[in-house]
Amino acid sequence: SSGINAEWPLRPGTQFCQDNIWMKKEEPKNVGNFVTCKACMWVFQKVEDYTLNDANEKKLLTWVEKVCDLIPADYTATCKSMVEDYGKEAIATLAEKVGPAMVCKVLGQCSAQTMFMSLPKTDTCKTCQTTMEELKQQNLELFSWWQNSCGDVTAPMDCVKYSETAKLLNKAILNESICEEMEMC
Repeated sequence: SSGINAEWPLRPGTQFCQDNIWMKKEEPKNVGNFVTCKACMWVFQKVEDYTLNDANEKKLLTWVEKVCDLIPADYTATCKSMVEDYGKEAIATLAEKVGPAMVCKVLGQCSAQTMFMSLPKTDTCKTCQTTMEELKQQNLELFSWWQNSCGDVTAPMDCVKYSETAKLLNKAILNESICEEMEMC
């Protein structure tokens, strides 16, 4: 017995406490979505950190200038001038407006709720480890398929070399400590 007489109507304050505090059931935690969201944001933060340093920013701008050579010749000089004059500013603005949180939300990896959620490592560690192991295996299958398809390209040796590099990166990034690095274990 709860000690409350079911025949008497509850006052509004008492009803609120009964519904929201005393009898409140804990919401189930969506650990899987949390892990996916946090992993996505971690990856895109690393990409942003890598891209937004002077050496790599310069490489990116050099590559964009090369793209200018692929547009009609009448516009090539204007394109290159715009890259030189506004390229750094455009990268900074893009990074400011489109950070990891927005990218992961657009990709469907984060909901507004999970993006700002916080769960203890005891709830996330095992799910993170399982998810990362599954991702590593899926990537290895993809890279093996890629390597097996190298016979169909014009530069098969380069194709094999790049697919081997991708396999090595997969093992290096999705290592035993990845969940600790993402602060989920």
